[in-house]
Amino acid sequence: MERTATKTLRLERVLVGRLLRVGSLAALLSAGANAIVLAVASSLLGVVVIPPDETVTLDQVVGASVVGSIGAAVIFALIGRFTRRPVRIFWGAAAVGLLLSFVPIALAGATGSSAGTLALMHVVAAATNVGLLTKLGRKEQGVLGRPGIWRGGW
Repeated sequence: MERTATKTLRLERVLVGRLLRVGSLAALLSAGANAIVLAVASSLLGVVVIPPDETVTLDQVVGASVVGSIGAAVIFALIGRFTRRPVRIFWGAAAVGLLLSFVPIALAGATGSSAGTLALMHVVAAATNVGLLTKLGRKEQGVLGRPGIWRGGW
């Protein structure tokens, strides 16, 4: 006789109060990681330049990283408010957002190592924000709204 396991259904909740703290942590880590990427790339490959000959500064990188982290936290909170599977939907939205973030790099006319460095900073920021928000900013629940209680008993 063959036994089949019942499929467990888990609901995910995004905790807005926790997102405030996790979003702040994501902003700090994202800005720090991108500052390191900029410093390493600048020392190894030369100055990162956006045409027409505008050097990318640390202030610009930190500011853009913080704004991106805040935006990611707000989007995750909104998705969590209106959907049953916020993590899966947020991963999809973040992937689309990451792909779209490469468009301004191309439109600005950045080429070579500058374009690669800017794209790498976008990937680092996305990985940091999405990873932290989806791991630390949510709570997984069983079917009845309590941890550990799923359809089919214990």
